[in-house]
Amino acid sequence: MTSFDQLVTEYDAGRLGYANDVYNNLVAFGLSPRHTIVDIGCGTGLASAPLIENGYNITGVDPSEPMLAVARERYPEATWVKGSAEALPFGPASFDVAISAQAFHHADARAALTEIKRVVRPRGIVAIWWKGLMSDDPVKQLRDSIARDMGVAPLNSNWRGGFRDFYSSGFAETAVRVIPWSTIVTLSKFLQYERSRKIVRDEFGTHAPEYFERLEARLRETLGQGDPILPLAYTHFLYLART
Repeated sequence: MTSFDQLVTEYDAGRLGYANDVYNNLVAFGLSPRHTIVDIGCGTGLASAPLIENGYNITGVDPSEPMLAVARERYPEATWVKGSAEALPFGPASFDVAISAQAFHHADARAALTEIKRVVRPRGIVAIWWKGLMSDDPVKQLRDSIARDMGVAPLNSNWRGGFRDFYSSGFAETAVRVIPWSTIVTLSKFLQYERSRKIVRDEFGTHAPEYFERLEARLRETLGQGDPILPLAYTHFLYLART
């Protein structure tokens, strides 16, 4: 299995952030700059970046020290701690808010949710989200086609089959928001993003380099040479609750 320790360069170069409406929904749900926030599975600090830049008090936790090293260098005003979602290295009721972006599918969900309930104060906010390319996005359809041609089922990085553990964890005021987002990236950035996807490395194994080569070649058939712009259409799934 691939470790994110091995992917930090591609991750830092290729990963996109999240729609402004994700953060607008957090504020509408009650998020305030006075709150202390723990970002679980923080990686390089991507999800926390807009909050840090607006003066929020962030503590990020992640099992990958190389990822945390990037976060510490980029955002020294925040706190970055090594640890796992299933055994958060904090005392009870340490935070007002817990967030987790594009990371919860790597954890034991039930154990991680139990830990969130432990470290977040009563009536605190919980926000867990993912984004994925829309099913009709041409780039998603292309990469799914290449995967099938290589004998691999289409891959996703979202929570699949419903987030039942979230709804059975005893949270109050649970809600889900579905947030569309269109953006553009350079081809080189998108290819770095693909190379940073742990699921691609794990599922394709030794054939991952071939997948990356096929993907670039097929995209260049349409986009041409150089570093052209690539439009992408995403959907975010934002799960909200109170402890």
